[in-house]
This record gives sequence, C-alpha cells and structure tokens, in this order.
Amino acid sequence: MKSKPLHIKLDKKQEELKSELDMQDDVVFKQIFIPGYEVSGLFVFVNGTMDYPAFNEIVLDLLAAQVETRHPVSIEQLVISKICSVREQDVETYEKAKEYIFDGKTLLFIDGIVNGYVLNLEKEKVRTLGEPSTERVVRGPKLGFIESLQENIGLIRQYSNHPNLIVKQQKFGTMEKRNVALIYYEGKASDSLLKEVNKRITEVKATDLQDSGMLEELIEDTALTPFPQIQNTERPDKVLAALQEGRVVIMVDGSPFALMAPTTITMLLQSPDDYYERWVAGSFLRVLRYLSLFVTVFLSGIYISLVSFNPGLLPSELAMTIAGTRENVPFPPFVEAIIMEVTIELLREAGIRLPSPIGQTVGLVGGVIIGQAAVQANIVSSLMVIIVSITTITSFTVPQYSFGLAFRALRFGAMIFAAVLGLYGTTLFFIIVISHLSKLTSFQEPYFQPMDFIGKKSWKDAFLRLPKRKKGGDSFEPVRRQNS
Repeated sequence: MKSKPLHIKLDKKQEELKSELDMQDDVVFKQIFIPGYEVSGLFVFVNGTMDYPAFNEIVLDLLAAQVETRHPVSIEQLVISKICSVREQDVETYEKAKEYIFDGKTLLFIDGIVNGYVLNLEKEKVRTLGEPSTERVVRGPKLGFIESLQENIGLIRQYSNHPNLIVKQQKFGTMEKRNVALIYYEGKASDSLLKEVNKRITEVKATDLQDSGMLEELIEDTALTPFPQIQNTERPDKVLAALQEGRVVIMVDGSPFALMAPTTITMLLQSPDDYYERWVAGSFLRVLRYLSLFVTVFLSGIYISLVSFNPGLLPSELAMTIAGTRENVPFPPFVEAIIMEVTIELLREAGIRLPSPIGQTVGLVGGVIIGQAAVQANIVSSLMVIIVSITTITSFTVPQYSFGLAFRALRFGAMIFAAVLGLYGTTLFFIIVISHLSKLTSFQEPYFQPMDFIGKKSWKDAFLRLPKRKKGGDSFEPVRRQNS
C-alpha cells in the first residue's frame, strides 16, 4: 500500500480501508454516533485482540458526551480527553493505519478529523507467572519469565530499581515484527561488549524471530560447535546476577528465555542452588557436577576400551566377572553400547514429547522392561545396562539443558574413538574436546575462562563456592568477567 494520506470524510476512510482489507474477515469495523456533537466515529481492530471492558467504557463515554454551554470544546478536544489514558499516537496515512491494525492496536476515526487515533486496547494472551520448568531449585525464588516481553522487563525492574539499569527496545523482522530488548547496567557492561552486541543484532535485523533460540544461533561466535556460546535462562535472579557482572541480557517478545552474553563454560555448570545453600553443600554439588560431566561423556568409552583392547588393566576377578556377563552376547562391546545408548536416547526423547504422566511412565517402565528383556535375550550384558543407566543419570545433573545435550552427543564420539583406538582413542578424544573448548570464544571473551586461572582470582568461584565473607561479601555472583 502506498503512503496515501487519510481522507477527512469518515465514509471515504472506511471505504479505502475496506478495499485494502477485503480479504481479512477478522478485521472489525464498528461505527458509533456521538449525539451531542452530531458526528460519527469508527473503531477498527482485529477481532480477538480487543480488551472489550476497556473498549466499552470508552464507547459509553463518547455516547454520553454533551456540548458544554459555558465552556464548549471542539469534538477533537472532547475525543482526546476521553481516550487520553489509552491513546498512544496519531496516524496520518493508510499504510500506517494498516500496520497498527495488524499490530493489535485499535484505531479510532472521527468524521471531520483527518488524523486517526491509535489506542492501546490490546488484550495480552499470556500465562500467569510460575516456577521455571527447566531450572527448578530446592531453595530460592520460584518465579520465571513468561512470553510477554513487557511483563518480563517489569519483573526485572521489580527486583532492580537501580537508575543505571538501561533497557533499549527495537523492532525486529520483515514479516512479523517483534520487539527485542537489550538490557544492561550502564557503567558495568563494557563499551566494546555493547558495540559488539549491537553490531551482531543489526546484521540480522531482517530475520523473523519466533523465539530467542533463533536469535542465539544467529549472533553466536561460531555455529561449528555443539556447545552453546550464549547462556539462556528463565530465572530473573540469574538475569540480575548476570547484569551485575557486566553482562548483557537480550530478550525477545514471545519467548520466556533470556539470553546472557558473554558466557563461559563454568557459568553453564553453576546453579542458583550453589549460592542459596551453605557453601559446603554448594561446593560439594559443584564438584559432583564436574565429575558427572566426565562420567557422562567417557564412561561408556572407557568400558569399551578396557573390554576390547586393554582387559589386562583390569583386576583379574573383575575381568572374569565382565567376561562371564558377556559370555553369550554375540555383539562386540561397541555395538551393545550403541544399542543401549540409542535406545535410552529414544526413550528420553519420547518421554519429553508425550504428555507428562504418560512420558514419565514410558521413560521409567520402558527403560526397565527393555533393559531386562535385552539382558535375558543375550543382546547386551547386564554390566552394559548398569553403565548406560549411570551415564543417563549423570547427564541430568547439568543445570543448562542445551549444554548437557552437547555432552550427550559427544558421548557417541568418545565411544567411536574408543572402539577404534582403545584407551589411546579415549585420551585423544579428551584432548580434542579440551582443545576445542580452549579455542572457543563468546563475544570475543574466552569460553574456557577461568580455566586459565594462573594469576586470576575468579577461578575460586569456578570449582568451589567459598563462603561469602571470604570472597568480600559478594552476593549471588558466578564467575566475574573482566570488562575490556
């Protein structure tokens, strides 16, 4: 539609809008008559987006309007006074009018007045605030973000009233316009970081977004890695902690997940529980998490290496026991490991996609029944079932789902290396993973920081959660990045 100015006559406006919107059956044209001024008005909106109680209140006010005898006002002044609480701005062209209509706004046109009025009578369809589904904690806030950007920003403002908290919003997309918010603390986030974030967002500004996960993939440093380079969260407390560290938070309208950049591998292995519980418990759980990560990736590979290539490294009694469990198994250790690992991953994926009660039943009963049947049928050994069960359990200890998913995929790489080269292959794969992590960056910050902790103090909060008074009284604060 060309940028054609609005007509002054109401019937011309309605005719022009209907000609442009003739295929949109959900666009409502509701005409009213203001008896006190003998003029007509026209409301235009998309059906289903209207907050009808607020709309009816404005209509009743206009219908009851009378001309004042002592101090008469014009129809334009009257209308503005009645809609001042919901009026956003005026519209002067049909192109803009159409844009505002499909953005969920309500337009009001008055006969004899050229401009139209944009009213914010939109009824937001959002769920109520509740506990985050992917980041539950035993102790701490039980509040998570929802799909409304403005509600999420308000939630952050509720917990942080600092005047240096900056929120900048911009429209994003070519067909579906979505708001994207950039949030940071002025004076804490470095200028170089802000410049880099703005640059990357600007470069993909023409992309249509359905969730923050799409934006995450477009602005990360490299796509050729299984590891997430931007941390996501549903928790406002984690967002506030990231902001206090000088990190930048990106939020997309329609997504309950906030993006925090830059990030490091140690941040992805930290949980709010570490800071809300006693420091001894927090440190123990954090060390347990690191051990679980190693077990998840390498336990199956080590089993394959020892049984297939290096049985002499095992104690004699243990070697005889393993040999006894595999006596009637026709497959080599690598094949039986692949069979069980793939089966467990299929059960886990099916459990996620199915409704909650059914999914839990499929995951539990299916795993037990299939494992027992496979052992009785001599397809896999009983020890293999135990090892796969352990790796499955340890994979759930990673707080960040996408990060844990990367290590679940790497487990198959470790098994292949072990099947080809034995313990040498397992060691080689470990070196490859560490080398890859050392080369990764997140918004030009080292991804492996603070693993290179020589001469740095931040490593103290990477592996152990020391008492707050020993750290200088800092509150919930994962590894602090150094501003450039």
